[in-house]
Amino acid sequence: MKLVSRVSGKEIAPGSTLHMQSGSTAGRAWRFAHIVERPDGDHHVHVTGLGGKLGGAHRQYHPDVFGCEIALDATWRQNACNAVRHAWTKVDDYLLAGLFALVPLAFFEHYHWAEAITSALGLGA
Repeated sequence: MKLVSRVSGKEIAPGSTLHMQSGSTAGRAWRFAHIVERPDGDHHVHVTGLGGKLGGAHRQYHPDVFGCEIALDATWRQNACNAVRHAWTKVDDYLLAGLFALVPLAFFEHYHWAEAITSALGLGA
């Protein structure tokens, strides 16, 4: 994800100064920190105030307030490949765990049913 200016079309790097273009505090300057993905799937811009206070004020605004938009650089193919890779690693882990679980079961069955199996097959003397 990257923040892109609608006016110039250029990517805005973290640490750059952004000016609010709409809202009650239009014209106020903020320092761009990073992009935050909200639980509802929307993306907001995390900014800090340029005031003299130690650390500044931390806020999250929609990119429209700054005249920007979020450009997603991940394609659907990358997302699909990542989903398949994640699913395969889960299947692989569960198969390996199943094999490890069968080893003690095999020893238990071998010990307890050895006499019944040999007498049923007629191998006992």
